[in-house]
Amino acid sequence: MDKELLKKVLELKNSGLTIGEIADELNVSTDTARYLVLNAEKLLEKEECENIDIYVDWKNIGCNGFRLKALSQIMADVIKSRNIDFDIIIGISNSGVPLATLISTELNKEFGIYIVKKDEKKGSLSKNFSSANYKRAIIVDDVVTSGKTLKECVKKLKDICSPKLIVVLIDKSGLEEIEGIPLVPLIRVGGIKVS
Repeated sequence: MDKELLKKVLELKNSGLTIGEIADELNVSTDTARYLVLNAEKLLEKEECENIDIYVDWKNIGCNGFRLKALSQIMADVIKSRNIDFDIIIGISNSGVPLATLISTELNKEFGIYIVKKDEKKGSLSKNFSSANYKRAIIVDDVVTSGKTLKECVKKLKDICSPKLIVVLIDKSGLEEIEGIPLVPLIRVGGIKVS
């Protein structure tokens, strides 16, 4: 395991972030973040560490509006290629929001935000943006690790709208669908054990 990642975990923990917020910052599952927070100091002492999850750092894209726009245009093209009728793009907070905002602009569709509350295991749609009531929705996020967050999100959204597709930048889960909704990643990452 990357010692720099472990040091970052301790830095985030010491700055007061919750496990859910650390998971978002590192683009790992909540379970992985919890494990790292509880074990980072011990793991730093070990000579060699086992891989638990893949750390995704896409800040070279996320820090630049031009790059985000280019990426969102690719994601919009993927959505268009599916020939799905929909009314609204819903971004998953935090990192799915900038992508969803730009995609909704590119496709001239309404925009909404689903606010994730990982530590409370619940979330909700923001009231400050378009309502998703009775609308056909495309869900956008940055990274899917285990699928837990998106599963919770899709379950809640099915009560108020009709999710049609989930589009993500990177899929680490290997899932083809979540709660019956197709999952389409730009990049799918998988592990292969080598000896």
